[in-house]
Amino acid sequence: MEKIHSHISVHNSLAQDCILSGVFEEVNDELKELLRTGQIAPKPLLVCSGGTSSRCAANGHWTLDLRNSYQQINFDPVSKTIEFGAGNNMRSLLKNLAEFDRSFPTGLSTLPGIGYIITGGISPLSRSQGLAIDQVIEMQGIWGNGEAFKICKPNKSSSPEDQLIWRGLCGGAPFLGIITSLKLNTQPINSIEVWQTSLEKDELIELIQHAENWPNNISLQWIWGEKIKVFVVIAIDIYKNKKSLEQLKKDFQENKSIEISRIPGLHKMPDFRIENPCKQNHNKFHSEVISLLGPAWGLNSHHLIKSLTNLMSKRPNEGCFIAAQQLGGMSSQISRTSTSFIHRQAIWKPWITTSWEAGDQKAREQSLKWLEEVWMIFTPLCPGVHLAQMHQHLAWHQEETRRAFEEWLPDLQKLKSRYDPHGILPRL
Repeated sequence: MEKIHSHISVHNSLAQDCILSGVFEEVNDELKELLRTGQIAPKPLLVCSGGTSSRCAANGHWTLDLRNSYQQINFDPVSKTIEFGAGNNMRSLLKNLAEFDRSFPTGLSTLPGIGYIITGGISPLSRSQGLAIDQVIEMQGIWGNGEAFKICKPNKSSSPEDQLIWRGLCGGAPFLGIITSLKLNTQPINSIEVWQTSLEKDELIELIQHAENWPNNISLQWIWGEKIKVFVVIAIDIYKNKKSLEQLKKDFQENKSIEISRIPGLHKMPDFRIENPCKQNHNKFHSEVISLLGPAWGLNSHHLIKSLTNLMSKRPNEGCFIAAQQLGGMSSQISRTSTSFIHRQAIWKPWITTSWEAGDQKAREQSLKWLEEVWMIFTPLCPGVHLAQMHQHLAWHQEETRRAFEEWLPDLQKLKSRYDPHGILPRL
């Protein structure tokens, strides 16, 4: 190995504190041979692009850190596409595109790397622009068996095999191979309005029901910790439809204190977060997150929020919270069978974050139990899972994988047995 480090510097504190077997910094001949012969141990090999996932590093495992060797960003002014190296994060993507008056539907945080894209990529603009994975037109990388690949998005005349491989990579790539670069379609940059306010629980219930009837250029995001904070993201072309704007004002009950900011694009999006008192003391906290998917909640949102209220009163600490973002619209216009992101009819993506003081095993168990209890409350309305983060190290990994891929899982497992026969990458 050229370099062996026992730690890497990442955003996720749980991954940051792990003691590693070592770190690969590029996909070189040595790594390809280890993949080909299955000689990496223990399995799986972990991959870091943005460093926000708890599984970009783990005790005793090897990590492939893409952040130094795959920094290429090349914009084509003719095709309006961009070649994007896997060592970049979403912030660098948006910053580069803004120089050309272009944009890309990134998420609520710009810290993640390409894992955001290849696991689906849900954005505040997904309702009007689709998922991030739908903007990919070419992938380059290496399979789990050590063979290099470069594959373009198939068309109607493409072979069934090419269509199958593309489907597997779009949403299932972390199980099959290591992506080193993507070619992406981009969007014209447009102004956005962000409305922010705090609500009571009954008001949130009402707003959720209203939001399910909003046009596709408006999306609702909310986050619930000590208080409930909401973000409404509006593509500026709403002003072509005055009725939509008037209705939105009514939905927000005009007497509410609303902070409205107009920004030139997603690259200037304000932070979507709540103040976490756990970060204000000198103790370090670890965390885990699970993301769910489900259709419209309608009148069931009343029962859901009331049920969550009980568990929110019992959260293990103030770093435990629930959040959600709205999708649908253009993201639902793609066939369920075209990618591994099968939950195309999903309207809501809630996620549950739980945390505990580093080193406190009892607190960890209590916090994970709280997460599972919240998950159970959501399950009737959000039966799907979005594998934005993976949890092979937790007891419910098999269940979340089944809920993420459903009837597509057996075929995805066949692809894995072909392209990652030694099980070097995360297991399905």
